[in-house]
Amino acid sequence: MLYCELFAASLKGLQNGESSSAVEVLLEKAFAISRTQFWIKKNQPIRDDAGLRKFRGYFARLLADEPLAYILKEKEFFSEKFVVNRAVLIPRPETELLVQKALELIGNNPARILDVGTGSGNIAIVLALRSRSTVTALDVSPPALRLAKKNIARFGLQQRIKVLKADLFPKKAELFQMIIANPPYLSQKEWRALPPRIKLFEPRAALVAGPAGTEALERVIAGAPGYLAPGGHLLLEIGRGQLRAVRAFLQNAGFGDIEYRRDYAGIARVLSARR
Repeated sequence: MLYCELFAASLKGLQNGESSSAVEVLLEKAFAISRTQFWIKKNQPIRDDAGLRKFRGYFARLLADEPLAYILKEKEFFSEKFVVNRAVLIPRPETELLVQKALELIGNNPARILDVGTGSGNIAIVLALRSRSTVTALDVSPPALRLAKKNIARFGLQQRIKVLKADLFPKKAELFQMIIANPPYLSQKEWRALPPRIKLFEPRAALVAGPAGTEALERVIAGAPGYLAPGGHLLLEIGRGQLRAVRAFLQNAGFGDIEYRRDYAGIARVLSARR
């Protein structure tokens, strides 16, 4: 079989809306070749039996709706590549807007930042890379924390990012200039409507907050004043239709200067507020 024949046959087998680029990426990973090398080899016979077995295994997982990021064990976020697995949520483009807003507020001034629910550590790492800030990254999940530590070590940021096991806030009281959180914000109804590639593979606890979907956001906002220095900022990623409720939570907790930013679909997605 030629490389191009394997590619064409695989395209015909796609059933779940994946693009040809996903097949191409899996071919490159399985055979340990670059995109340029693949197109050079496309009319050559496949002699790498181990690579062929790997590709067929990867492709079977793709057909079973497993997200490409979990198959590749990596995901790009803010132009950096992060190791991911099923213990953590796959970083989304919308969350880049949250990080952009944080970097705008930080500017050239170093800040002490608390990253609530760090997952893969992508938010904490980008903030440390793109500013002079130090970050305390929290998560309640031990597998997520292990992965975050692995990513932090890959970027050599162990001295700039401290990782702690905690549910929303550190046990030891301390003040930060910024608290940033991308907490679970889906309702149980929204969860049931998700496509299989999310429901079957991504961690439910990182997605679903409760019946209303705003429960985790409300808890973060209620607890934030005890950890946020006067004048400090709280940044949140929120879900569709939650702007009014979350703004009310912020006002009731005494926050001011409340601003929001819409995502690429026009949904109010990022909220910032000042203590």
